[in-house]
Amino acid sequence: MLTFRVDVFAWIPQADVPNPIHSLPGGVARWGPGACGPRFGGDGFVTPPATHAGWTRPSYRAKQTLAFKIQRFGARPDADAGTAVVPGLTTVLTGPRSAGGRVCTSLTPTVTRSQASARWMDSDEWYEMRLQGAAHDPIPEAALKFFSGGAGSTVGSALTPDLEWDLTIRIQLDKEIRSRLTKLRYGVADVMNLDVSEQLTAPQNFGGTANLVHGLAYVRRFPSYVVYVSVSGDGRAPACLPVYFADASRRSLGEIIVGQSDLIRQLAW
Repeated sequence: MLTFRVDVFAWIPQADVPNPIHSLPGGVARWGPGACGPRFGGDGFVTPPATHAGWTRPSYRAKQTLAFKIQRFGARPDADAGTAVVPGLTTVLTGPRSAGGRVCTSLTPTVTRSQASARWMDSDEWYEMRLQGAAHDPIPEAALKFFSGGAGSTVGSALTPDLEWDLTIRIQLDKEIRSRLTKLRYGVADVMNLDVSEQLTAPQNFGGTANLVHGLAYVRRFPSYVVYVSVSGDGRAPACLPVYFADASRRSLGEIIVGQSDLIRQLAW
């Protein structure tokens, strides 16, 4: 039996970022606890853990997992439960962490999209795993709800940009991608690729050389994202490798409104 797994994590690499609610007139009395400090707490690290097992809440903004098992290649995938997007924790700080800022309130991010599927693509002879997730900062939504009730909450949610991913991970026998359309699509996505996963210290294959993992990752330009693929079973040593890493440590919070589709790192298994 073979098991394949995909994990995606989104996190804020900066120690903290601006909280625009704090600067609005009226402070906490008008906007609620979300206005208690000028900074949102970030996660404060740039390089992700080597594998998905290295992550613990609340060191991420959101995550999602999809895994499936097969008795033989080409058989219907038996997908595991538990594919929903899992939110982390949003905190508001009384000041920058570097100046001793402390947490004055916290809320769970709002999940706005959560879908996952695994299927055998007979025409292409590969498994296609799809993970789609989105979540956003709950503070503006909570502030407008505090100010004007349910209608304000709806407006706040609609106006708050999501962190987002839309992943297509393909697992095939053989190392050659035969679909010309797929190769063309990959070529376009590779032009301004955010992926820097090859800079991470990790093996360059899953312990094999004959077969291929490939695909696409759509993400927002902020925050950071990492995608891991794991392969195990059939007597092989379990392997988990990062196939995509978008480092937002030198980008600003405002870039969360911009999305792009990238080629993931193609690795043999």
